[in-house]
Amino acid sequence: MLGIKNFNPKIYTNSSDIIEDHRTKFEYLIGKNVQEIWVAWGHDENTWFNDCPVIIRFEDCQLELCAYKTDEYAVTFNEILISQELNWYGTDLKLSWKKNMLEDLHFAIGKRVNRIEIIERYDTKATDYCYLVGIGLHLNDGYFSICNGLDENVIIKKRKEGPNYKYTIIK
Repeated sequence: MLGIKNFNPKIYTNSSDIIEDHRTKFEYLIGKNVQEIWVAWGHDENTWFNDCPVIIRFEDCQLELCAYKTDEYAVTFNEILISQELNWYGTDLKLSWKKNMLEDLHFAIGKRVNRIEIIERYDTKATDYCYLVGIGLHLNDGYFSICNGLDENVIIKKRKEGPNYKYTIIK
């Protein structure tokens, strides 16, 4: 799935399922330093191919995050081998995993994770339904989240506030 051999992530649509499946692993990341951030790189355009997961590596584990479709999000740990070739559904796209290529995230390298949150968004103030948006990491010096940009990953560096956002803090 997502161009990655033997990768079959569980797709989530709500925060409670993510917490049920991954609370202990997220809690383990608190106090750990971000060592590397890997992304799929498109060689023809020399740019981030943001349909594949973002891999955040720590000293002894990696967190893999990916917006799949609107309101669908994949969260996995230690399932992707960055040494493995990417094959985007049999197309001719030339993709490979590249380390620390996103200038917007250079500030995060070496920073400690203080808190992790799941981000949801209400469509309007009048509804109780929340869309799953992404995962945010509060660092000792800064913040970033990997969010859903309508079926592709986007990086957010400033936490969005307001009545339409719901944040579920994991420790």
